[in-house]
Amino acid sequence: MTLDLRRNPLNGALVLVAPGRAARPGATGRTTRVNESATCPFCEGHEGQTPPEVAVEAAEGREPDGPGWTVRVVPNKYPAIPGHEVVVHGPAHLTAFADASPRLAEEVVAMWGRRRRWHAAEGRAYLLAGMNEGAGAGASLPHSHSQLAPFDEVPPAVAAEAPALAGACPLCAALADGAATVRDQDGLVTFCPAWSRSPYETWIVPRAHQGEVADPAALGRALLDVAHRFRALLGDGLSWNVVLHDAPLAGERPWHWHLEALPRITVPALIELGAGIWINTVDPDRAAGELA
Repeated sequence: MTLDLRRNPLNGALVLVAPGRAARPGATGRTTRVNESATCPFCEGHEGQTPPEVAVEAAEGREPDGPGWTVRVVPNKYPAIPGHEVVVHGPAHLTAFADASPRLAEEVVAMWGRRRRWHAAEGRAYLLAGMNEGAGAGASLPHSHSQLAPFDEVPPAVAAEAPALAGACPLCAALADGAATVRDQDGLVTFCPAWSRSPYETWIVPRAHQGEVADPAALGRALLDVAHRFRALLGDGLSWNVVLHDAPLAGERPWHWHLEALPRITVPALIELGAGIWINTVDPDRAAGELA
């Protein structure tokens, strides 16, 4: 698979043309889809409906691509880029991350770290980890899952942060200045940044200046806590995205990892698309107060 990557000659924005993605479930339209456990390809017992697993958290002695697992990683059946992977969150038909057990949340984030190390050994430049939940966030199947996207070059959104993190760290400064905090536990701070792009955008960052996640279990619990808070405030069936920005895999670069969680309750429109300016209709200080 080769990348058909094109650049807008006016503003330099990159566009990936990937017609194969059109075949995935729900690729067109964003209506609510019902997928029962009897037909869900991610549920235990349906392992043959996915490509063969590339990593798994499972009981000792289990047969590959069979039952008896808790977290399973398979190649994305409709990859956007080479090496695109899906992390399946548990063998049961879990349709909301908020319903995950703390143990499952911890194992999911630990698997992100395992795959990060594997892709680093393969010579990749960056591994993007994150989650799309709900049709409005781009999820094509309702069974809770996350995605891992390996890049041969550091992607633009990550590279754009490098200059700021090369000097006096703005995340360290934000924490020192008293960010709009939602939760402060296990060395991780959950807060609504002053620069939030959309209502109730929430970040998780370590108090220590770290390039990659040192305690996956703590991050798993913090992410699950965010899911619970979003549900309590914004209701069931919320669509939301999660993006983890940690350090590039190669080279020594100063970095402060951060996980961004964005509820999809507004739609980018004229100003966002035409001017490149995000409009946030909820002040982040108020958002933090409502989520706390």
